[in-house]
Formats: sequence, structure tokens, C-alpha cells
Amino acid sequence: MEKISGFQITGLRLAGFKSFAQPTELSFGNPTVITGGNGRGKTSIADAIAYAVTGLPFFAERNIDRLHSETDPELFVTLRFVDDKGAAHELTRSHKGSRTGIVYDGQELRQLDLTEMFGEKDVFLSILNPLYFIEELGEEGKNLLQRYLPMIPQEKVLEELSDPIREKLPTETLLSPEGRVRQLRKDIRELENSVIYLQGQQDLAMSQHESGQSRRAELTARRDALIEEKNTLESKRYAGIDKAELESRLTDLSAQYSELFNDNSDDGELAELDKRLYDETRALAQRSADSYESKFTQAIAEATERVKALGVKYNAEVSAGKAIVPGFVCPTCRRAVTEADVPVVRKAFQQSVSEIITEGKERRAQLEELKALDAQSRETFEKYKADDVGKLEQTVRELTEKRGKVMESGNRASAQRRAQLEELRGRMQTLSSDLEYGKLSPEEYDRLKASGDELHQLEAELAALQNTALPDEAEINAKIQAAQKKIAELRESVSCLLLFIAKRVEMTLAELKMNRVSISLYDVVKSTGEVKDVFRFEYNGRRYDRLSLSEKIRAGMEVSELMKRLTGRNYPVFVDNMESVDDLNNVRPTGQVIVAKCVSRAELNVRPVKPIVSEMPIAA
Repeated sequence: MEKISGFQITGLRLAGFKSFAQPTELSFGNPTVITGGNGRGKTSIADAIAYAVTGLPFFAERNIDRLHSETDPELFVTLRFVDDKGAAHELTRSHKGSRTGIVYDGQELRQLDLTEMFGEKDVFLSILNPLYFIEELGEEGKNLLQRYLPMIPQEKVLEELSDPIREKLPTETLLSPEGRVRQLRKDIRELENSVIYLQGQQDLAMSQHESGQSRRAELTARRDALIEEKNTLESKRYAGIDKAELESRLTDLSAQYSELFNDNSDDGELAELDKRLYDETRALAQRSADSYESKFTQAIAEATERVKALGVKYNAEVSAGKAIVPGFVCPTCRRAVTEADVPVVRKAFQQSVSEIITEGKERRAQLEELKALDAQSRETFEKYKADDVGKLEQTVRELTEKRGKVMESGNRASAQRRAQLEELRGRMQTLSSDLEYGKLSPEEYDRLKASGDELHQLEAELAALQNTALPDEAEINAKIQAAQKKIAELRESVSCLLLFIAKRVEMTLAELKMNRVSISLYDVVKSTGEVKDVFRFEYNGRRYDRLSLSEKIRAGMEVSELMKRLTGRNYPVFVDNMESVDDLNNVRPTGQVIVAKCVSRAELNVRPVKPIVSEMPIAA
């Protein structure tokens, strides 16, 4: 259907409609004045005009049953009008039972056809009814305006900006400047977090280095004490003992034993037993003296130091994270944290703490695993040692018993030789023990071995600390400067985009400019550049809900003219309750005006003040 850009009502015929039970013919001009007392049908005429075009009353109430007169269940409304080209038309809407009929210039139509001709109902009623837009649509009025506000080409926006700003605004960034601003701000936050991280890592490394120096001093003192203790025990072990002389004597006794053992070839069995007994006894002494030497010492020391370092780092990060409040000066980045920065900075610290906890758990698990392996290895060693010692002791006992039996059954002539061999073996065992223990008691000997093990572990831990290197300060400073330079560039881009967004919003809202009414659909947040949707309706700077009825009508007339301008549709305006308004000098209507005024106890009177001319003015 062809769009009707404008029309003026010339007549209205209605029957069965509210108070108009009988067929009634009304004529209209421009303007038209309707007077009468309460309940005479003034508002019913407004409902009839709205109903003819939209199928709904003046305020779009959904319950149209109230439009029927009480005495006639069948209603109809015929609207006669002249369009903006001077052509006359007739639109009739009837309703009986559940059936509605629409006839336009003798042709049956659907409501959809009327919508194509006159526009959507909210547009039509916002023009016809000055109070409809704000009182009925409310927030939905914002959506209606946004659909009809013209798009401002980016070229026109750029023309309003200075040359330096235009040069810094590539075309591709203007397709979605708000999205680009959000992305740039995200990039800036990531770079700022990177700077904070680098500075924090530098400070943390220095702190750990200082802590490591303290730990090295502590370990060095302990190592020196162990060396002194070990040297003291070593000095006591062979004090006054000529170790070389003892070894020489043991060698001589071994030679004597071998010579005496081999002297009697007839006593081969006994000699073999003595040799085995000697070997097993010596093996028993050596095996009994064996001590456990851990192969995990250095790994345990390194893992222990890493766990301690992570603990220091965790405490530092947690303390810093708890202190983050607006205005707090960050110890790592050395800048005041704003309220907007708090969630970001806290999240960064929480992420760092989470990573430290994760690594700490892994390192501690590794340390516990190493200790468990070391304990298992020690346990295995002691078990095998005990088994070996038990077997050797059993073998020695068995050989000794067997030897005794051989000696008892042997030639008495060899008794002296065997006694000499026994005596030599005993002396050899004594010398072997003297060479192993010296003048140390068993407790002191065990302490000497333990101090050696602990000293070995301390040396490994000191070596691990020695490998802890400070970060390259020059490299970190270069990365920080590069990030700060990039941040400055991105912030400049954000500033240019914010200027573009603000100018575009300003130019868009210029289309909503009216005499005394102001409508705001967008706000630009200065701190972030974010464009926020709002809906503020004011008349002479006052909120709509604080206006009097007369002020609301005046405001509504300006909105009616605005909707005409935005939609290009010049339709009649019906002003009800005109008795509350002194004048409408705040607006100059561009189309037909119909006013209804209450005159106490007077009969209904519809009076065309000026006849309709063939050519209609078009809304500007």
C-alpha cells in the first residue's frame, strides 16, 4: 500500500461507539474546536479517530469492549480525510461480535495494510495524542526514537574534528569505535599489569636474594661448626696412635697367619675353615661398619630451598594483595591504585598467588617424594645390611662350631698351631677395630659419620643458593620502558576515539532538538568514553513527573512535532483537556489541530474554525 505522508480530517461518522449510540455526522476543519460538558463525548471523538486507523483507542488500551455503546452491540467509525496530495479518502472500521471489518475507499483491507499506509501504531498515536509518547510508551519511547533517528555518516563526524585528530583515526577503527575503545583499554590494562609484574619480579628477586644471603650466612656458620666438630673427632680418633704402625702390624700378623696356616699341609680342612672364618669375620666387621650414604642429598637440598623461596614469595604477594584499596600506593609499581584499578590489581595478585600455591604444592610434593625415596633407600640399605650381618654372623657361628669339631677330632699335635692361629686372628680383629674406631666410642664414631653426612647436605644446599642469580635489571627496565611507551600511544588513540564518539552522539542528539523539551538517549562517560543508554525527558529543565497537566500538554505538542519531523508523517494532533492550557505558544503546529475543551454543562459542539484546503503543509 502507498504510504500516506500526511492528511487532514474533514469528517467523522460513527454509531454504536461509546456515547454515540445513534449514527452521528461530524465535520472538521483546521483548526477544529470541540466543546461540551463532562460525558458529552469529546474524548470519544479522539478514541474514534485512533480506532479507525489503529484499531485501538486514544491511549491504546487493549480492552476495546468499552468502545461499544451500551444499547447497540454493532459499532462503526468512518473517517473522511484529505491526503497531502489533495485526494479525498474514506476509511471505515466496523466491529460486530468477534469480527472486525476494514474498508478503505471501497476496498477491504487488513490492519497490516493500514500500518504500511499510516505507520506503526506508536508513531501514529505519538503524533495524534500529545500525552501518548511519554505517558504510555515510557522507556519504549527511547526505542521508537532510535529507530527513526538518522545515522550520522562517519565522514560528517570527522569533518567536525580537527586535522590532528582525523589523522589518528584510521577508518577501520570507526566501524565500531566503542568496541575499539574497550579493546584498547583491555590492551592498556594488560600492559600495565605487565609493568607491575616486571617491577614486582625485580623487587621480589632482590628480596629473595637478600633472604638467600642471610640463609647462606646461616648455612656457612653451621657448616663451619660441623667441620670443626668433625676435625675434633678425627683428631681424637687417632690421637697418640700411629696408624701406619697399626697397619704395618696388621700386615705382619696377616703374613704370620698365612704362613702358620699354610705350614701344615695335612690340616687342609682346618686351614680352609680358618681362611673362610678369617674372610667372613673380616667381611662381618666391614659390613657392620658400613653407613648409609644418600644419593638424594643434593636434590632434597635444592627442593627445600625452592619451597622456602616460594614461601617468601607467597607471603609477599598475599600481604601486598590484602593492602589493595583505593589510594593505596603499590609497593611494586609505585603508583596509587584507583577504585577502578582495584579489581584488576587484586585479580593480578590473586592469579600470582594461585600460581605460587600451585608451584608450591608441586615442589612440596616433589620434596616429600624425594624424602620418601631417601627414607625408603635408607630403610632398604639398613634391611640389606641387617640381613647381610645376620647371614655373616650365622656363617661365622657355623664355621666356628665346625672348626671346633674339627679341632676336637684332629691331631693333638696341631693344637699349639691352631691356638697360635686363633691368637693371631684375635689380634688381627683387635687391630682392625682399632684402625676403624681409633679412640672414639661407638657413639662418637656414629656422630663422626652423621656429621659427615650433614656436612655433605649443607655443601649441596650452599651450592644451590650460589646458583640463584639476580635478573638482568637493564633488560627488565627496557621492557618496562617499551610497555610504558606503548601505553602512552594507546591512551592517545583512546582519547581520539572518545572525541569521535562524543561528537557523533552530539550530532545524533541534535536531531532531537526542540523548543522547551529536551530528550537524552545517550550519555558519554568522560572517564571511560563508554556510551551509556539513558532516557531523560524534561520540559524547561524539569522532570516530566513533576509537570502540571498544562505543561505536559505543551511538552507533548513538541514531541508530536518531533515525531512528524523524524518520520516524515504530518498527521492531525488532538489536544484534550484544553481548558487546562492557557496557550500553546511554545510550538507552531505544522498540521491539523483538533482541541477539546470542557464547558460546564454545555452540549457537545464540534466547530470547524477554518475549512480544509486542498493543499496541506508538509512537516519540516
